Amino acid sequence: MDLMDLKPKSDDVELTLVHPVSGETLINDDGTEMSIMMYAQHSKEYRAAIHDQQDKRIKAMQKKGGNNYSAADLETDSINLLVKATKDWKITYGGEMPKLTAEKAKEVYTEVFWIRSQIEEALSDSLDFMNP
Repeated sequence: MDLMDLKPKSDDVELTLVHPVSGETLINDDGTEMSIMMYAQHSKEYRAAIHDQQDKRIKAMQKKGGNNYSAADLETDSINLLVKATKDWKITYGGEMPKLTAEKAKEVYTEVFWIRSQIEEALSDSLDFMNP
């Protein structure tokens, strides 16, 4: 046994979006499945986003002299983390297949809120990389 054999083989997690009620795969107008490619939680990109977020919280707490972190701040940070952890996507939104930008990802993850739970579930499932 070699510990290197127990390392994840990929730093990416791809998920196919499904309808939040029916569970049916969502299809783009071009016939492809709607999908989002995320950086896995163990990837350097995801960890850098987490570190950046934590550094900002620490600095804000030091400035304010205490913890004034609100539920709204938590939601904003959660969305911002998903934005930074999104590597690519193939989705239809507003009648078009938008290019991935931070601004567009923030809009989609805020307006189509149920996508966040699908992404978080896929990221969590990726931690089970050793399961068949």
